[in-house]
Amino acid sequence: MSDKMNQIFTILKKRELFFIDSLTAYDSQCRSAARLMQVPFATRDVFLDNIQDPDYITGQFDELIDLARRRGRAIGIGHPYKATLETLKILLPRLNAEIELVPVKQLTVIQRG
Repeated sequence: MSDKMNQIFTILKKRELFFIDSLTAYDSQCRSAARLMQVPFATRDVFLDNIQDPDYITGQFDELIDLARRRGRAIGIGHPYKATLETLKILLPRLNAEIELVPVKQLTVIQRG
């Protein structure tokens, strides 16, 4: 593990925080660093706003809901872009009606081994 990665995960551990890997780097070392440092960890399932278009974002939320239903859990991540926030504001009542929204920390695990 690199020195910078070690510093980050040491701070996360000390502050009892967690790490969500966005999976934007094909060679991410975050899972192994989290396992080594025993930091709660999870990965995103759906990137909500790769394209700043309300129809696209709505489709990504549909995919997130479908995954949550099939697997019992799903993590979506996005940015505080105007289109994302406006779409979320519109979809939030539907999301609350169709799935249980929980703090993401509840979906993290400390990996063993």
